[in-house]
Amino acid sequence: MASVTGAADYAPLSDADLVIEAVFEDLAVKREVFATLGAVCRRDAMLATNTSYLNPCDVAEGLPAPERFLGLHFFSPANVMKLLEIVPTPQTAPDVLASGFALAQMLRKIPVQAGICDGFIGNRILKRYRAAAEVLLLEGVGIAAIDKAMRDFGFAMGPFEAQDLGGLDIAFLQRENARASGKAVPEALADRLVRAGRKSQKSGAGWYDYAPGERTPQTSAAVTTLLNLPEPDGVLFNGADIAARLVGEMAAEGRMILDEGIAAQAADIDLVLIHGNGFPRWHGGPMFHVTQDAGHTP
Repeated sequence: MASVTGAADYAPLSDADLVIEAVFEDLAVKREVFATLGAVCRRDAMLATNTSYLNPCDVAEGLPAPERFLGLHFFSPANVMKLLEIVPTPQTAPDVLASGFALAQMLRKIPVQAGICDGFIGNRILKRYRAAAEVLLLEGVGIAAIDKAMRDFGFAMGPFEAQDLGGLDIAFLQRENARASGKAVPEALADRLVRAGRKSQKSGAGWYDYAPGERTPQTSAAVTTLLNLPEPDGVLFNGADIAARLVGEMAAEGRMILDEGIAAQAADIDLVLIHGNGFPRWHGGPMFHVTQDAGHTP
């Protein structure tokens, strides 16, 4: 900690070997940061973005010497999660890419190279997982039942508990930015909650209700009414069925990621989900788990 210093301007970065940008997910703001970094930093300094969704090529647009730029996506909380997604652009130089892997080793992180797409590997699969959980709600499965099923499977939290902890507004803003750029992004049930002021634990309400000063989720009748959800049917799916369906959705998205060349191999996807998204490691990751479940050798 004695080596850590702070500054309120860019001047101290003029002699840095590596600068990692980690401002919020707004393309205009990120471009402004890199415009300044391009002017202040050495021409041979590595410049990286920690973006979790945006196209790194768009972030680096206009950057001098774009071959020294790449994506280094740390998973939150970065001091705990072991994964580092390394996302090169078509211009990234081989030695810069190699330096990204060397950095991961120095930081005792697990590096996985990912191609460029919305959310790369981890967040792209997480997006489908959450969407599939919302579909189950519309089919009559309760919020608490889904969360319990995923906890029983081995996750530390279910998808709705996790969103309430991290903040529904984060993914909402990402979807809103995509819509503003002209992309056709379907409305998620979570969008309606955010617009109603139900952002997470921090606002006292999200998928669940929270008593003042408490973090214990309480089932919310207001959410059922707001989203016009059917009354939960306790026998519609059992916990194992729910987990199998949601893990199957993860694996299906993983197969698309492989087909598109975003990941080099199925094992890379499993590493990302285990070390970045909290997939229970004893199941081997969604790709391994689904293959084993089908009775095939992976």
